[in-house]
Amino acid sequence: MEYKKLDLSIENIKRLNEKCQNQDKDLYMFLKDEFPEMDIEDRLKYLATILNDHFEDYEFNEDAPRHKDEGYSIVKFWPKGKNQS
Repeated sequence: MEYKKLDLSIENIKRLNEKCQNQDKDLYMFLKDEFPEMDIEDRLKYLATILNDHFEDYEFNEDAPRHKDEGYSIVKFWPKGKNQS
């Protein structure tokens, strides 16, 4: 199954951020569910762009366990008020 090309447009990033805010998963797991066939590097580009544009909408705990995926160690960024470290 192929996934769509990366769409890092302001409108799409805003849409993804709003969609993430209305669910109970951390940002990376939300993106993994949203784009299950996507390469991890592209998923991380979405994560970085969303955090770059909407960092104030998220919180994280430095000491919480991280996601381990394909050799990457990924901090869990939760929609504010939904931190479940």
